[in-house]
Amino acid sequence: MRVASFQFIQRNLDNISGRTSEANRQLGQLSSGKRVEYASDDPVAANGILNYKQELRKLDQYQSNINLAENRLRREETGLTSAENITQQVKEIMLGANNPAITQKERDAYKNVLQGRIDEMLDIANTKDEFGQAIFGGFQTDTDPFTRQPGGNVTYSGDSGQREMMVGDSVKVGINHDGDLVFGGVPNPRGDFTASYQLGDESREDQVRVESANIADRANFSDQERYTVEFVGVIPADPESEEVFYQIKDESGAVILPTDPNDPLMQLAYEPGKKIEVDGLEIVVKGEAKIGDKIELNSTVQDGTGQDERGAFDILNRAKEWLESDGHTPSGQSEMIDILDELDAMGGHFTQVRADTGNRMQRLDNQKETHADMTLTLEKLRSGMEDLDYAKATGEFSQTMVALQATQTMFGKVQNISLFNYI
Repeated sequence: MRVASFQFIQRNLDNISGRTSEANRQLGQLSSGKRVEYASDDPVAANGILNYKQELRKLDQYQSNINLAENRLRREETGLTSAENITQQVKEIMLGANNPAITQKERDAYKNVLQGRIDEMLDIANTKDEFGQAIFGGFQTDTDPFTRQPGGNVTYSGDSGQREMMVGDSVKVGINHDGDLVFGGVPNPRGDFTASYQLGDESREDQVRVESANIADRANFSDQERYTVEFVGVIPADPESEEVFYQIKDESGAVILPTDPNDPLMQLAYEPGKKIEVDGLEIVVKGEAKIGDKIELNSTVQDGTGQDERGAFDILNRAKEWLESDGHTPSGQSEMIDILDELDAMGGHFTQVRADTGNRMQRLDNQKETHADMTLTLEKLRSGMEDLDYAKATGEFSQTMVALQATQTMFGKVQNISLFNYI
């Protein structure tokens, strides 16, 4: 077979060009540290690498979401901790003011301090995050969710929206508690009603108080806003008798228990701690009641559920009203018992909400660790497919360069061979 000079030269040039391209490719890999830079380098590996990178980018986004969620929950936790501290401080104020020996000036000082604590609680309720959004506003985050009215009452203008953050595949974590839950959902220690007292001035060893007032039979509950427990004497009247009986009146003032209050045989003797059942209610009153005492049970809820929750600001304002009145009377002392119980319930409620916030933060920590482990695994898999084995690549590059140099040398020598050199 005869090989023309042109074919010989072209074949060698193609060989040199191919080895040069291979050397350049290997040199590029050594420079970038990547075995697969383009899909053409290894189509199967390139597809796997792309999938791993997409998963890694998704994990990065989840991590950013976790950081944002943690920041918001930390702000909420800080606010709830401050609310707990303020609640304890208010209780200390009330205990300090519940001293008949203090002067009016000292009482006014307690009142001013209490007002300062109320203002601080309002500031906490309107706390905003790093983006200027109200933490306790539900979905209504652009304005202050709590507003003080001219009379001192605080109203909530937010909603019950629960904002959630996606922190994993099909994993969402709530990043807020709405203000109605946090500051309006304090469990009522009296049950379904609040109590106000109109007691005589007689001193007593055991202060009369409502232990509980619960809706036990909702089917027979007539859902009235007010019931009154009146303590009366024996019928017919006997000035020498000190035995105490009780009657229950509805909001219209009609006696509903006993069914015939004028019948001496139907009179109901008061026994402290004994359950009173009327109109679907179960009422327990304790303490030393006197003839003429009255206890009013109130509810602002008219849906058959009763007032089983109290607002934090209602409790604080009730404490303030106590300081503005003469609380060193039998009525004031009974109300003080209720206020202290409500403050305890309020502090416990803040603690419970804060505990739920802590649980959410723990879930974020667990998710963060899961993502870290998954990221490490995916990076290892991606690296195994994409990154360069420098020892192997260096050896291959050396072999390619030796082959290239040999090809160039041989081509240079062979193309100069001619019969004229031997004539």
